[in-house]
Amino acid sequence: MFRSDCRTLAEANPDAYLRDLVGALNNLSVRLGGVGRHEEGLAAVEEAVGHCRTLAGASPHLFGPALQRSLEVTA
Repeated sequence: MFRSDCRTLAEANPDAYLRDLVGALNNLSVRLGGVGRHEEGLAAVEEAVGHCRTLAGASPHLFGPALQRSLEVTA
């Protein structure tokens, strides 16, 4: 439910909420992996990485670290 709410907010106002969605997706990925749901976890972190690439492309000094964290989760 939370991920869906974050996604709705991020779609309506990406400047305010996209970073929160990235964090939620990263957390979801880690937790899904922890309970053996690796494919779902990978899908969540891949979505996070996509959003981070967009954010980092626009503001690398602000969002480069978020992209790095998302990429570390995929490793």
